[in-house]
Amino acid sequence: MLCNNCNIALIPEETIKCVACQETCHYACFGIKDTDYKKMLPMNKAKWKCNNCKSKKKGSNLIISPITNTIPESSFQSISAQNTDLKSMLAHFDDRFNSLNSTIESFKCFFTDEFRKLSETVSSWSSKITTMESCINTIVDRINDLDKEVSKVNSYQIELNDLKQKINELSEGTLRNDQWVRRSNIQINGIPHKKSENLIQIVQSLASKSGYCLNPDTDIDFVTRVAIKNDSVENKPRPIILKMQARYKKDDFLSSLRKIKNLKASDLGYAGVNTPIYANDHLSTYNKSLLNEARRRAKQKGFMYCWVRNCTIMVRKTSSSPVIHISSSECLKKIT
Repeated sequence: MLCNNCNIALIPEETIKCVACQETCHYACFGIKDTDYKKMLPMNKAKWKCNNCKSKKKGSNLIISPITNTIPESSFQSISAQNTDLKSMLAHFDDRFNSLNSTIESFKCFFTDEFRKLSETVSSWSSKITTMESCINTIVDRINDLDKEVSKVNSYQIELNDLKQKINELSEGTLRNDQWVRRSNIQINGIPHKKSENLIQIVQSLASKSGYCLNPDTDIDFVTRVAIKNDSVENKPRPIILKMQARYKKDDFLSSLRKIKNLKASDLGYAGVNTPIYANDHLSTYNKSLLNEARRRAKQKGFMYCWVRNCTIMVRKTSSSPVIHISSSECLKKIT
């Protein structure tokens, strides 16, 4: 493409076009200095008008010929003023643009720094979260282990409860058996001890006193004396244990003995010995302890009666009150 003024080929770096008359020339052919052209912004180049078109818009008679590149002398001062205003405006826009660009760069630096800090914070929290997740996983694992241990403990507890129940059942069975083997026994208290004594004759004397017909050969299994546990009274006579061959004979003989009132050792030939003689069921060690505690509580709570029949401990508050059977330590709570 050729310049409309000098007919020399145009190059983009030196070309400018009037937006009004569409004349395209070298910027020098329009009278524009090199420094002024370089300061022109692209948006201003797109809106640029030659002086001819500017003069026509204002109604001036000024004629600028792009071919001759001459300006009438009378219009030089007006063009110079316009160029000065244009330069001032361009300088103002350049300053504003530079200021805006500086502000943008400042914001860019600010946001870059803030983004860097945010990235560092996110990285730090990410590391902390990872650590927390690891700790939580460890805690969960320990809780799971504890749950397993608790399950084992619960299982052991069930087994322990079963063992306790079995032990209690065995203990109760042992206590029952311990008393069961004594079911045909009579314990006789208060008879003084003599060397070379004949216990069968003593038992026969008691039978005679009570009016019971006793045949030692067929009715008596054995008869012996037993020591008193933790006995601190040296002169206290040891009890005599009589085992009968049949339980019903034991019950009959014991019933006859209990009918004798105020029987003393002197009544059996022990001169000067007034120790009272009495007979009871032969209780096991556990039932003896239970009887003593039942007597203590009955006395404390105002119960009138506490006795043993057929190896069973019984209490009664009054003659018209119901009989309470005491077979275990739990039954003692009924004495209220």
